[in-house]
Amino acid sequence: MVKQLLWAIVVFVISAAADAGVALDMVSRDMDGKETERSQIYAQDGFLRLDSDGGPFASDVSLIFDGTRFLVMDHGEETYIIMDEAMLMEISNKMNEAMAQMEAQLATLPPEQRAMAEQMMKSQMGGMVRSQEPPAPPRVEKTGSGELNGRACTKFDVFEGDIKIQEICSAPLSQVNGAAEMMETYQGMAKFVKRLSESLPGPLGASFNDHPGMVAELIGGFPVRSVEYRMGQPVTEVTMESIKEEALNPGIFEVPEGYRLEDPFAGQ
Repeated sequence: MVKQLLWAIVVFVISAAADAGVALDMVSRDMDGKETERSQIYAQDGFLRLDSDGGPFASDVSLIFDGTRFLVMDHGEETYIIMDEAMLMEISNKMNEAMAQMEAQLATLPPEQRAMAEQMMKSQMGGMVRSQEPPAPPRVEKTGSGELNGRACTKFDVFEGDIKIQEICSAPLSQVNGAAEMMETYQGMAKFVKRLSESLPGPLGASFNDHPGMVAELIGGFPVRSVEYRMGQPVTEVTMESIKEEALNPGIFEVPEGYRLEDPFAGQ
């Protein structure tokens, strides 16, 4: 979910103009061509906003990136949470505490029962199991050329280890007005997310490790089309449908008045 969301942000960030606002429409489809999600993404003066109809977020949830953090708003509940390095580190600490408690309990079991329990944990929890090795960065391979809506693009395959996870068609920055001017803002967001991946241990760090900021640095340009793979099979196609430059109301990048800041750890 995080990767898909950040992919959408990256596509938009590097195609926005520095002074004018930009509105981008993106659409996700399954491999039968059925539309599964439509996203509206806005940027102006270094701020970003994502609204989504379907997909991993409900239609009444919006996300804002203000340069140093993500704000996730629930319009139905009129609440919002702040997702920054401190919040994610607290999640990581709680996960580590839970793992330490489980390991202490396992240590009290007879060897055969402990081995069986550890195997069950590994199969059920997967990436939740601690690892001293940092996750490997994504790997990309250039595979050819393509085209989307009249824009020439270069095709890449993206791998996690030996497993293919994406196909991307990346267009040159020169094909989108204002893209070069916006690169500084994009690099700031990419560095922010990269810092999260380096500072967070375990599964949280891994979830950011293959984020689209890192991939975009490797492919150059920006992705106009992406196909997500799961278990070696294509499952979702995400395409950039339209981009429109317009002056945006700065208020769309702010939490509405009266919304309550929610503590995601309340009651835990």
